[in-house]
This record gives sequence, structure tokens and C-alpha cells, in this order.
Amino acid sequence: MAYEVRLGQPDRRALVRGFGAGIVVTLLASCLGARDTTGPGDFPIHFQVTNDLVAPVTVRIDGTPVAILSSGKGTALTVSSSAQWLTWTSAKPAGADGAPIPDHIGEVKIPVSGISGLLEIRNVIADQTYVTARIFNATRAQVVIGVFDGYDVACAGVLPAATSDGTSGLVQIGYYRLLPATEVRAYRDGSHCSGTYVAWPGSILKGYAANSGLLLLTLDTAP
Repeated sequence: MAYEVRLGQPDRRALVRGFGAGIVVTLLASCLGARDTTGPGDFPIHFQVTNDLVAPVTVRIDGTPVAILSSGKGTALTVSSSAQWLTWTSAKPAGADGAPIPDHIGEVKIPVSGISGLLEIRNVIADQTYVTARIFNATRAQVVIGVFDGYDVACAGVLPAATSDGTSGLVQIGYYRLLPATEVRAYRDGSHCSGTYVAWPGSILKGYAANSGLLLLTLDTAP
């Protein structure tokens, strides 16, 4: 479970479903799945793949897509002993302009021979922790979200203002490395992630949900 953290007012909890604009993901009907894909002299290897991220992931075997898994889903795979690599990539949420928001998770490559029965896709990859945030805007000012890593700021999406009827603006950012100096910041719209900002510091970001890395944050005071 992830809890909402607000800037400027006491905390309250919020429950939001979906990733970004509510991506719905199914397993590929044409994937390898549980089919026996071994050839002469090969033998089948069976294992389970599960996805704990909030982002859907695409799983490939030696470059061929075999499954798309939404958050909390899994599938059984049967591959040939000659298969070499399983790779997975996470979907990128879309910003207010509809363009995908980049993040720090690229293609993750795992030798099939190193998978022993179960592969769990989580927010810790090769000992590096990644976090994502679903951010609500309770103010009437549109802002730009940036992620600071101690040296540079990556612009992570536009957070729309709350509407006149009180509906909060919302943006889902991608996954970013959680480093000792990492902060999620809200800058003035049009600032290109520079100048005045308000921030959620690392002490708050460490409260991410286990395995998914999800944070729920609310902006109550505009920069």
C-alpha cells in the first residue's frame, strides 16, 4: 500500500487505480506462453514471470515478444534450452500532451540460464532502487514536475491544475533512481525545471510501496 503525502496541508489518503491514463494490458495471445518451443536435441525450461511494477512490462525471449504483463499479473513460460536471453521493458506513462514521459528504466536483460523457477519484476534492479510517483495537484496553478538526483534535474512531466469543480490535476511519472539526494520537485509552469520550486525530499520518497516503488503525492502549495 502507498500513502499520499501532501505539501502544505495535513496528509490524507487517496486511492487511484490505473497507470497514467489507465492502461489496460493483456497477455499476448500469440506469445510462446506455455507452448513447448523446443527443437531437436533441446529440452523445455519452465518458469513463472510476475510483474510488481505499476507500469505494464513487455517480456521478450531472444528479442521475440512473449507476454505483456499489467501490474500484479504473471504468466508461465516454457522456452527452449537453447534460449539465451529474457529481456523486459516497462511502459512509459503519457504526459498532458500525450507524449511518453521518459524514465531511468531501460531494457533489462537476464540470462535464461539464470532464472530458477520464478522471475519477479520489482522496483529493485541489480541492487538499484527505482521509484515512481502518482502526483495530484490541489492548486489552481499548472506546474512542471522534475526529479533531482543531486546533480541534475530531469523534467518528468506536466502536472495540470485542479479544475474549478475541485478535481485535482494528476500526472503519473515514470521510474527514477532513488539516490541519497533524490528529490521530486514542482516548478512553475514554463520554467523548464529551473528556478523556484517546492520539493518532496528523500526522507518522504523512502516511503514507497514495497516491490512496486509507488508513491502518492499531493501538491497543496504552488511554487
